[in-house]
Amino acid sequence: MKVTKFLLRHFITKGEIFHLARVKIFSRDDISLHNHDYAEIFWIEHGSGTHLINGKKISLNTGDLVMIRPEDQHTFASSRQGITMMNLAFPLKTVQYFRKRYFAGVEDFFWKKGPLPYHITLDINILRNVTHLAEKIWKHQNSAIHLDSFLLSVFRLLLPNENQPDNQDVPAWLNNAVQQFPIQPDLFRLGARGFASICGRNLDHVNRTVRKCYNKTLSALVTELRMQFAARQLAITNAPIKSICHDCGFNNLGHFYKQFQGIYQQTPSQYRDQHQRLS
Repeated sequence: MKVTKFLLRHFITKGEIFHLARVKIFSRDDISLHNHDYAEIFWIEHGSGTHLINGKKISLNTGDLVMIRPEDQHTFASSRQGITMMNLAFPLKTVQYFRKRYFAGVEDFFWKKGPLPYHITLDINILRNVTHLAEKIWKHQNSAIHLDSFLLSVFRLLLPNENQPDNQDVPAWLNNAVQQFPIQPDLFRLGARGFASICGRNLDHVNRTVRKCYNKTLSALVTELRMQFAARQLAITNAPIKSICHDCGFNNLGHFYKQFQGIYQQTPSQYRDQHQRLS
């Protein structure tokens, strides 16, 4: 199948920096199979369908948010009622700048490796928030500050909470691991060994340093970081709790509940109800 290369300059007018649109798709023929010379983020507002991405078929439903890398080849097929999505296209230099400034060493979001791009399903209230933020910048497509502000807001919704100790003498390698571990869930099942692999130090050395800097064992820190990931998923997604339990590296749902309650003093269901409640 022929692949078309979409160029950002074909979507923006003179003086514009990014392109933001609300797109409705009713047929696979509405958008040709393509890749880009730009970065793209889209989210599904209504409807369902299929994302044809790099030779695979991935279901799309309301709330799905996807970050497309330039090399990704994709198009869409919709169900009978069609798909309504919002789409943001912006220069690659913005992604490069963000990675250098905020996400050095991160292998997630626009920098995710592997055959499929970053894909998450947002809770409906978070989805509305993202859409509202996008609509606020609609008339400012010539403004880098509006683009950056929107992207930073989205990243802050998706990133886990910072877990900084009061001790300012934390080595840079340990601080980096604390920030990176919660956004690399593929390491969760490895537990302490997975955390140590980010540190680039042997397990005993990492354990001793964690005790010194955090006054807790490496096992306790790893559990907290896994629960931090769980809390973020509960707050911003509609993923089943059993699925989040599995993603955190737990085979036993009861043990997952016990660990979560030990840190947040409420069940995962209670936490989700509290953080997804409209104010």
